[in-house]
Amino acid sequence: MAGVYMFGQSLSFYGHGPDFCACIDRAVVDIFARTNEKLGMRKQTRLGQSATCCFSVARNAELLRGSLFGALSLGLGCRLTPQPRSSPFPFFLASPPNTTMLHQALPRLSKAARAPLQNMAKARFSSSASQPVLTSRTAVFASTLAAAGSVAWYGHLYGLPFLPEASANSAGENGLHPAVWPFEHYGPLETFNHSAIRRGYQVYREVCAACHSLDRIAWRNLVGVSHTVDEVKAMAEEVEYEDGPNDEGEMFQRPGKLADYMPAPYPNEEAARAGNAGALPPDLSLIIKARHGGADYVYSLLTGYCDPPAGVKVAEGMNYNPYFPGGGIAMARVLFDGLVEYDDGTPATTSQMAKDVVTFLSWAAEPEHDQRKKMGMQALIVLSSMFAISVYIKRFKWAYLKNRKIVYEPPKPSRHHAL
Repeated sequence: MAGVYMFGQSLSFYGHGPDFCACIDRAVVDIFARTNEKLGMRKQTRLGQSATCCFSVARNAELLRGSLFGALSLGLGCRLTPQPRSSPFPFFLASPPNTTMLHQALPRLSKAARAPLQNMAKARFSSSASQPVLTSRTAVFASTLAAAGSVAWYGHLYGLPFLPEASANSAGENGLHPAVWPFEHYGPLETFNHSAIRRGYQVYREVCAACHSLDRIAWRNLVGVSHTVDEVKAMAEEVEYEDGPNDEGEMFQRPGKLADYMPAPYPNEEAARAGNAGALPPDLSLIIKARHGGADYVYSLLTGYCDPPAGVKVAEGMNYNPYFPGGGIAMARVLFDGLVEYDDGTPATTSQMAKDVVTFLSWAAEPEHDQRKKMGMQALIVLSSMFAISVYIKRFKWAYLKNRKIVYEPPKPSRHHAL
């Protein structure tokens, strides 16, 4: 359409004779008459009306399109006569020979212009075809807005998992990100190392239990996991528990039983803070789940104590650990080589003790870990078998019933009824 428009402008305002203008008018009428006839419309479309109006206005306005007209004339093989310099438009002037040649070339131009005009008219003014497209686009746009709005509202309320929260803290203030350590129970089919759980409980009992409690673990939970029944009973009886009241209404002390929970090092929170310079030692029952990084973070924290680097100041009574947020932690380093003596002869290095106690705390946080993986494997095997059987039945049994075609054929009349 732009080419036809520019062509009409170029020819219209450079022709000064009535024959030339009539030639242009006939060309325009021929182009749009053939276009409307091809589209099956009796009246001119709005496209034809607007284009014809543009041609007329351009012809009367005498716009400066000399360069385009010259290129078009060269393409048609016309010889154009330059206007004198005194003319207000010193470009080209259409002479009678040029007008004749243009008149002969206009049918070819009108034929070449009909195809783009037909396509534009069909795409622009076909109302019956545009209504379903408009409706479908509106539905897609509305559904997209609804989905984007719901995601934005969810992110405003709860945050998005793939977008981390903005923080003004530095990497040192948030703590170093722990490395991923190859614990034996990390695999999808791996279980806890129960020997490590036994050694980890020994480290907890001899080192960690002096400050940290294990409120959610009872003595009976150790039976069959790391110790035998007799071993657990013997350990429980070493602890005195307050019970009562008795027949006289007084509380009394008794040896521990399998049903009792692990004893706490302090009777209440105030006593725990008073014994640790105002810091409250957390309970270790769910510490693996309660910290970002889980077992990797706890292991890195236990083995990450070092001297503060140059320029880093640690508050009085604090210890530098780069894995703890802020770098200063109230708990001092507690694991040293040879601190405990394992029953099975395993060397008690710092890393070995940290690995064992982290394995024990991982079991304390998820005592159902092994059973959960076992049930998951059983469910995977059963569901896979059922899926294979379903595919076989669908393909070789149900397909015949689904695709069969029942046709009613009325009985043919016998000769007796025909007579």
